[in-house]
Amino acid sequence: MIRLQKSGAIAILVGSLCLVMGCAADREETAQAQSDRSDRTVTVDVAVAEAQQQTDELTYSGTTQPARRVSLRARSDGQLLDLTVEEGDPVFQGQVLAQIEDTLLLSELAAAEAEVGARQAEVEEARSQTTEARVRVEEIRAELEQARADARRFSRLAVQGAIPQQNAEIARTAVRTLEQQLLAAEEQVRIRDRTIDAAQQRVNAQQALVNGIEQRLAYTDVLAPFGGIVLDRVLEPGDIVQTGDTILELGDFSEIEVRIEIPDRDRERVSLGQSVEVNLDAFPSRSFSGRVSQIFPIADPVARLIPVKIVLSNAELGNEPIGSGLLARVTLNTPPKSTVWIPDSALEVSAEGDNTLFIVGDNQPETAVRARSVQLGDRKDGKVEILEGLVPGDRFVVRSDRPLSDAQIVRPSFLSEPE
Repeated sequence: MIRLQKSGAIAILVGSLCLVMGCAADREETAQAQSDRSDRTVTVDVAVAEAQQQTDELTYSGTTQPARRVSLRARSDGQLLDLTVEEGDPVFQGQVLAQIEDTLLLSELAAAEAEVGARQAEVEEARSQTTEARVRVEEIRAELEQARADARRFSRLAVQGAIPQQNAEIARTAVRTLEQQLLAAEEQVRIRDRTIDAAQQRVNAQQALVNGIEQRLAYTDVLAPFGGIVLDRVLEPGDIVQTGDTILELGDFSEIEVRIEIPDRDRERVSLGQSVEVNLDAFPSRSFSGRVSQIFPIADPVARLIPVKIVLSNAELGNEPIGSGLLARVTLNTPPKSTVWIPDSALEVSAEGDNTLFIVGDNQPETAVRARSVQLGDRKDGKVEILEGLVPGDRFVVRSDRPLSDAQIVRPSFLSEPE
């Protein structure tokens, strides 16, 4: 009896344990299912991409300098005798700014001119000899004509028997002799002509030397090639200069140049002749209009910056001209463009790397997102410009409580924008 009671109690205990274990298993499966579902579904904030009309103002810094600048260099050797201007002095075109010693050049000029005179005397002598040779030719030609007439007459008389035949032969011989003399005299004339040409060439060569010395003498006066301002006085009176040495530097301030450097991504937004606004710290209450005068074709291969030259007229300031070395801020106004901007946070929800957005396909309570690579542009004020990969009307995840991956199941939050 006692044994039966023990068996019944054991059976009841085993049944109770099975019931408890079964219930626990059911609860564990239910919790696991809820956990799996929670792992699959992520609550996100969804936004709709919109196009924005934007007018950009590109601002760059540069330094003012004269649009034209030249170094005045010595074009002859010698001592610098005088320098009449200082840095900052205005000059006019053709003004004598400096003088270089010319004593040696004057000596060379005198010797060269004397040599020209000697060569010219040779030409005159050759011409005189040529004239004499021409006179001799004419004399022989006259004698020849007379000899030919005598030879004809003597031939007729010899045929008639009036004179001996020998006399006719002597007359003909005289003709042949004079003909040879005429040829020799004409050759002498040609020789004299060539002598004149050679002497004249020597005169011309020597005259060219004289002209060169005179030109070098003219270079001893250093003239201003244009009206402007003295930027730098390199040498001082008493210095010995050689050809090519810089004496002064001049700048033409009728136009002012500001050179800036723009990133290569902004190249298509700048064009020749484009109007720009220039502000100078030296004149804070004014702004000036300039234009793009040159876009250089070669960019810095490391920084990817392209030099651009801006020119503005100095006439705008009247009696207060813009100087060199002033800080300039150049603003380029570009045409408005339609772009899509999104919050930076939309790029931070990716578990797959940067520059990825997650696109929401529909407006269901739960839906799968698709990862999409995008190309970024500028960043400002916590937003980033999307150049490619997102178009107006696309719904994208702007914020998530955990990183996302492609095909992730998400649930739009109540803060999400509707379609």
